[in-house]
Amino acid sequence: MNMSRNQWLLLLTVVVFLFMVDPMYAGPGGAVAKVFFKTWWGKIILGVITIVFLPLIIYIRLIEYRKAKKIKSLLAKLSVKHKEFSWLNLDKEFSNVIRRVYNAWSNEDLSEVKNYMNHWYWQNQQSVFLDQWKRENLKNVSSMKEIKKIRPLYLELSEEPNLEGSRIAIAIDVVVEDYLKDRTTNKIVQGKEGYDLEEYVWFLEYTEGKWLLDDIKEGGLSLEIAKIPNVIPEKIGIVV
Repeated sequence: MNMSRNQWLLLLTVVVFLFMVDPMYAGPGGAVAKVFFKTWWGKIILGVITIVFLPLIIYIRLIEYRKAKKIKSLLAKLSVKHKEFSWLNLDKEFSNVIRRVYNAWSNEDLSEVKNYMNHWYWQNQQSVFLDQWKRENLKNVSSMKEIKKIRPLYLELSEEPNLEGSRIAIAIDVVVEDYLKDRTTNKIVQGKEGYDLEEYVWFLEYTEGKWLLDDIKEGGLSLEIAKIPNVIPEKIGIVV
């Protein structure tokens, strides 16, 4: 079916509107979850959108797959001298950080993971989201059932000793349940009960021998981040 320019613009406008109408809630980073797409009609519309934009979706996944493969190759070379940078070790460490952060977020107390977060980010998330929700008499319900996949999107290596200050961006697919409810009435005010597969991009920085969470963004930014060239100084001594 051929669509006119105006029809394409109308469809894109509807898609953008649907992705903007729902407020942020519950998940780590004040993650934006699209409640509309969890409804029956939402799933129907999402299915139609997926079919229409299938070529674009395939393109995005291909770009991300190639970028992840390249980063893993760089890490394999780097791990000859820095074993802690092997992807197997990083995958295990990132999984640990993700689980701990979700547990602390569920408990509404990020002091439990202050050793796994950048200090500024830890304070920001506690005061901007969790403490504010408590003041509004809202209970944060956030639970992670499973980590489906972790893939690297961007790598920035530092010239500092022991690669201190290096940064990495990872896309994560997680099965989670996120919503807010009134503490008094137990009425859900944002979000919806039930687990769904969600995608986010986590940024981590290598600090004093540990990877600390520095930021969390929506999964929709994964392509934009994957297109950013890796930063590998010549001083590191690995072939890009």
